[in-house]
Amino acid sequence: MKRTTYRRDELRVARVAWTVAASVWPLPAFLALPTLAALAWWAHSGDSGFVLLALLCGKAAVLGLICSFALHESAHAAVLKALPGITAVTIETGALRTSLVPEGTLTRGENALVALAGPLSCAAVGAGLWLTGLDRSLAWWYLLHLAFLLPVFGDGQALWRSLRGAVGHRQHP
Repeated sequence: MKRTTYRRDELRVARVAWTVAASVWPLPAFLALPTLAALAWWAHSGDSGFVLLALLCGKAAVLGLICSFALHESAHAAVLKALPGITAVTIETGALRTSLVPEGTLTRGENALVALAGPLSCAAVGAGLWLTGLDRSLAWWYLLHLAFLLPVFGDGQALWRSLRGAVGHRQHP
């Protein structure tokens, strides 16, 4: 696992988004192979069906999966950056996982706000995609981030600790 620590004033939300996207680079690289094969088939046969399928898979992977997680972690970063009790944030990246670990002091309310920021930002985008009818299939990728508020996930655990009254110097949203 790679860990990079930034002082609060050094933390950049765009850097967090890029770190999330970069941590899952094997996925788009893997999807490029069937896309290239589909393009070759199309050039050979004139049948564009596999190209359309490859593009749908690519759209789901990039705009649904990668972008939704980049937004999720970036929303945590934006809130953490704004909190005066936070002195630094460590970005931890591992195999298909990125987490932000704040250093400093969080009140119960601040801890809850940080935990809610990621899932609710994604839910807002998902609701917008759904309600406008712009792309309902893509909306689900964002709306599913509400599941991270369940206590089996880090955001849900942080929210649960906040509701129970547990605070500390190092919270993991």
